[in-house]
Amino acid sequence: LGVDRSEANLFTLVALIDANNGNVSAAQAEFQSHLVGNALPQAYVDQILGLYDVTANSNDPLLTFAVSQPINNREGNIDGLEFAWQHFFGDTGFGFQANYTLVNGDVELDPASDPSENQFALVGLSDTANLTAIYEKYGWSARLSYNWRDTFLSATNQTGDRSGIYVEDYGQYDLSVSYDLTDRLSLSFEGINLTGEDQRMYHRVPAEVYYVYELSPRYVFGARYRF
Repeated sequence: LGVDRSEANLFTLVALIDANNGNVSAAQAEFQSHLVGNALPQAYVDQILGLYDVTANSNDPLLTFAVSQPINNREGNIDGLEFAWQHFFGDTGFGFQANYTLVNGDVELDPASDPSENQFALVGLSDTANLTAIYEKYGWSARLSYNWRDTFLSATNQTGDRSGIYVEDYGQYDLSVSYDLTDRLSLSFEGINLTGEDQRMYHRVPAEVYYVYELSPRYVFGARYRF
Protein backbone atom coordinates (compact mmCIF):
# COMPACT_ATOMS: atom_id res chain seq x y z
CA LEU A 1 0.00 0.00 0.00
CA GLY A 2 3.04 2.26 0.01
CA VAL A 3 2.82 3.05 3.70
CA ASP A 4 6.09 3.73 5.52
CA ARG A 5 6.78 2.10 8.84
CA SER A 6 6.39 4.22 11.95
CA GLU A 7 9.57 5.24 13.75
CA ALA A 8 9.90 6.52 17.30
CA ASN A 9 12.93 7.97 19.07
CA LEU A 10 12.85 8.12 22.86
CA PHE A 11 15.26 10.14 25.01
CA THR A 12 15.31 9.79 28.78
CA LEU A 13 17.27 11.61 31.50
CA VAL A 14 17.07 10.34 35.08
CA ALA A 15 18.41 11.89 38.28
CA LEU A 16 18.25 9.83 41.48
CA ILE A 17 18.74 11.08 45.04
CA ASP A 18 19.14 8.46 47.76
CA ALA A 19 19.70 9.41 51.41
CA ASN A 20 19.91 6.22 53.45
CA ASN A 21 20.16 7.91 56.83
CA GLY A 22 16.88 9.72 56.31
CA ASN A 23 15.41 6.66 54.61
CA VAL A 24 14.43 8.89 51.70
CA SER A 25 14.63 8.28 47.99
CA ALA A 26 13.55 10.65 45.25
CA ALA A 27 13.66 10.35 41.50
CA GLN A 28 13.10 12.70 38.62
CA ALA A 29 12.87 11.67 34.99
CA GLU A 30 12.53 13.77 31.87
CA PHE A 31 11.62 12.16 28.58
CA GLN A 32 10.98 13.12 25.00
CA SER A 33 9.54 10.94 22.27
CA HIS A 34 9.71 11.83 18.58
CA LEU A 35 7.26 9.93 16.39
CA VAL A 36 7.77 9.86 12.62
CA GLY A 37 5.39 8.61 9.96
CA ASN A 38 2.57 7.46 12.20
CA ALA A 39 -0.20 5.73 10.23
CA LEU A 40 -3.73 7.12 10.18
CA PRO A 41 -6.67 4.86 9.19
CA GLN A 42 -8.43 6.27 6.12
CA ALA A 43 -11.75 4.96 4.77
CA TYR A 44 -13.00 5.29 1.18
CA VAL A 45 -15.42 3.61 -1.23
CA ASP A 46 -13.76 1.12 -3.56
CA GLN A 47 -14.78 1.71 -7.19
CA ILE A 48 -12.63 -1.00 -8.71
CA LEU A 49 -15.67 -2.73 -10.22
CA GLY A 50 -16.19 0.31 -12.41
CA LEU A 51 -13.05 -0.65 -14.32
CA TYR A 52 -14.68 -3.76 -15.71
CA ASP A 53 -17.51 -4.32 -18.16
CA VAL A 54 -20.12 -5.51 -15.68
CA THR A 55 -23.84 -5.16 -16.30
CA ALA A 56 -26.15 -5.16 -13.30
CA ASN A 57 -29.76 -6.26 -13.09
CA SER A 58 -32.45 -6.34 -10.40
CA ASN A 59 -31.41 -9.83 -9.27
CA ASP A 60 -27.68 -9.09 -9.26
CA PRO A 61 -27.01 -5.39 -8.53
CA LEU A 62 -23.61 -3.75 -8.44
CA LEU A 63 -22.05 -3.48 -4.99
CA THR A 64 -19.56 -1.02 -3.51
CA PHE A 65 -17.22 -1.78 -0.63
CA ALA A 66 -16.01 0.49 2.18
CA VAL A 67 -12.27 -0.04 2.58
CA SER A 68 -10.14 1.16 5.50
CA GLN A 69 -6.35 1.21 5.24
CA PRO A 70 -3.46 3.11 6.86
CA ILE A 71 -1.98 6.16 5.14
CA ASN A 72 1.26 8.01 5.86
CA ASN A 73 0.85 10.82 8.35
CA ARG A 74 2.67 13.69 10.01
CA GLU A 75 5.33 13.82 12.69
CA GLY A 76 4.69 14.41 16.37
CA ASN A 77 6.60 15.11 19.57
CA ILE A 78 5.79 14.11 23.14
CA ASP A 79 7.52 15.85 26.05
CA GLY A 80 7.16 14.98 29.70
CA LEU A 81 8.51 15.37 33.18
CA GLU A 82 8.08 12.91 36.04
CA PHE A 83 8.71 13.40 39.76
CA ALA A 84 8.66 10.60 42.35
CA TRP A 85 9.34 10.62 46.09
CA GLN A 86 9.21 7.88 48.71
CA HIS A 87 9.86 8.32 52.43
CA PHE A 88 9.59 6.18 55.57
CA PHE A 89 9.49 7.80 59.01
CA GLY A 90 12.31 6.01 60.80
CA ASP A 91 11.34 2.60 62.21
CA THR A 92 7.67 3.43 62.71
CA GLY A 93 6.60 1.48 59.63
CA PHE A 94 4.74 4.51 58.32
CA GLY A 95 5.67 6.17 55.07
CA PHE A 96 4.35 7.64 51.86
CA GLN A 97 4.98 7.54 48.15
CA ALA A 98 4.08 10.28 45.67
CA ASN A 99 4.61 10.88 41.99
CA TYR A 100 3.44 13.34 39.37
CA THR A 101 3.84 13.06 35.60
CA LEU A 102 3.38 15.95 33.17
CA VAL A 103 2.90 15.06 29.50
CA ASN A 104 2.54 17.35 26.50
CA GLY A 105 2.20 16.66 22.78
CA ASP A 106 2.45 19.07 19.85
CA VAL A 107 -0.29 17.48 17.70
CA GLU A 108 -3.75 18.17 19.09
CA LEU A 109 -7.29 17.80 17.79
CA ASP A 110 -9.17 20.88 16.57
CA PRO A 111 -12.80 20.70 17.81
CA ALA A 112 -13.84 23.35 15.25
CA SER A 113 -12.50 21.48 12.22
CA ASP A 114 -14.52 20.39 9.18
CA PRO A 115 -16.57 17.34 10.32
CA SER A 116 -16.16 15.72 6.88
CA GLU A 117 -12.37 15.44 7.21
CA ASN A 118 -10.26 13.06 9.28
CA GLN A 119 -7.77 14.50 11.76
CA PHE A 120 -4.58 13.10 13.22
CA ALA A 121 -3.80 13.73 16.89
CA LEU A 122 -1.74 12.12 19.64
CA VAL A 123 -4.14 10.18 21.86
CA GLY A 124 -3.85 9.10 25.49
CA LEU A 125 -1.72 12.05 26.64
CA SER A 126 -2.51 13.50 30.06
CA ASP A 127 -1.00 14.42 33.41
CA THR A 128 -1.25 11.81 36.17
CA ALA A 129 -0.69 11.88 39.92
CA ASN A 130 -0.55 9.25 42.66
CA LEU A 131 -0.27 9.61 46.44
CA THR A 132 0.03 6.55 48.69
CA ALA A 133 0.12 6.22 52.47
CA ILE A 134 2.13 3.13 53.52
CA TYR A 135 2.42 0.96 56.61
CA GLU A 136 4.89 -1.96 56.74
CA LYS A 137 5.52 -3.60 60.14
CA TYR A 138 4.70 -6.55 62.39
CA GLY A 139 3.51 -8.64 59.46
CA TRP A 140 1.11 -5.97 58.25
CA SER A 141 1.33 -4.35 54.83
CA ALA A 142 -1.18 -1.60 54.05
CA ARG A 143 -1.50 1.00 51.32
CA LEU A 144 -4.15 3.68 50.84
CA SER A 145 -3.78 5.38 47.46
CA TYR A 146 -5.34 8.22 45.54
CA ASN A 147 -4.88 7.93 41.76
CA TRP A 148 -5.76 10.80 39.43
CA ARG A 149 -5.62 11.31 35.67
CA ASP A 150 -6.38 14.53 33.81
CA THR A 151 -8.70 14.79 30.79
CA PHE A 152 -7.29 13.09 27.68
CA LEU A 153 -8.18 12.32 24.07
CA SER A 154 -8.95 8.61 23.70
CA ALA A 155 -9.98 8.36 20.02
CA THR A 156 -10.20 10.47 16.86
CA ASN A 157 -12.57 10.59 13.87
CA GLN A 158 -15.49 8.97 15.66
CA THR A 159 -19.24 9.00 14.91
CA GLY A 160 -20.83 10.83 11.99
CA ASP A 161 -19.19 14.20 12.62
CA ARG A 162 -15.64 12.74 12.76
CA SER A 163 -15.17 14.19 16.24
CA GLY A 164 -12.78 13.12 18.96
CA ILE A 165 -13.75 11.23 22.10
CA TYR A 166 -12.38 12.60 25.38
CA VAL A 167 -12.21 10.97 28.81
CA GLU A 168 -12.86 13.49 31.58
CA ASP A 169 -10.41 13.87 34.47
CA TYR A 170 -10.90 11.11 37.02
CA GLY A 171 -9.64 10.19 40.48
CA GLN A 172 -10.26 7.28 42.83
CA TYR A 173 -9.18 5.88 46.20
CA ASP A 174 -7.84 2.33 46.48
CA LEU A 175 -6.92 0.31 49.58
CA SER A 176 -4.88 -2.86 49.96
CA VAL A 177 -4.11 -4.65 53.24
CA SER A 178 -2.34 -7.94 53.89
CA TYR A 179 -1.29 -9.77 57.06
CA ASP A 180 1.16 -12.65 57.47
CA LEU A 181 -0.45 -15.19 59.80
CA THR A 182 2.64 -17.40 59.53
CA ASP A 183 5.80 -17.47 57.45
CA ARG A 184 3.83 -19.28 54.76
CA LEU A 185 0.20 -18.15 55.09
CA SER A 186 -1.05 -14.60 54.49
CA LEU A 187 -4.48 -13.01 54.13
CA SER A 188 -5.27 -10.00 51.96
CA PHE A 189 -8.02 -7.48 51.30
CA GLU A 190 -8.30 -5.04 48.42
CA GLY A 191 -10.81 -2.25 47.87
CA ILE A 192 -10.93 -0.53 44.48
CA ASN A 193 -12.66 2.82 43.88
CA LEU A 194 -13.74 3.06 47.51
CA THR A 195 -15.95 6.12 47.05
CA GLY A 196 -17.65 4.85 43.88
CA GLU A 197 -16.45 7.58 41.52
CA ASP A 198 -18.09 7.59 38.07
CA GLN A 199 -16.30 8.10 34.76
CA ARG A 200 -17.50 10.38 31.96
CA MET A 201 -16.65 10.64 28.24
CA TYR A 202 -17.65 13.40 25.82
CA HIS A 203 -17.40 14.52 22.18
CA ARG A 204 -15.91 17.82 21.03
CA VAL A 205 -16.80 19.77 24.19
CA PRO A 206 -17.73 18.64 27.74
CA ALA A 207 -21.40 19.54 27.17
CA GLU A 208 -21.69 16.83 24.46
CA VAL A 209 -21.84 13.75 26.67
CA TYR A 210 -20.84 10.53 24.90
CA TYR A 211 -20.84 7.92 27.66
CA VAL A 212 -21.08 7.76 31.45
CA TYR A 213 -19.85 4.78 33.46
CA GLU A 214 -21.61 4.36 36.79
CA LEU A 215 -18.94 2.60 38.81
CA SER A 216 -19.24 0.98 42.22
CA PRO A 217 -16.59 -0.02 44.75
CA ARG A 218 -15.06 -3.47 44.27
CA TYR A 219 -13.73 -5.63 47.08
CA VAL A 220 -11.43 -8.62 46.86
CA PHE A 221 -10.49 -11.02 49.67
CA GLY A 222 -7.64 -13.46 49.24
CA ALA A 223 -5.35 -15.95 50.91
CA ARG A 224 -1.90 -17.07 49.86
CA TYR A 225 0.12 -20.05 50.99
CA ARG A 226 3.80 -20.40 50.08
CA PHE A 227 5.09 -23.96 49.77
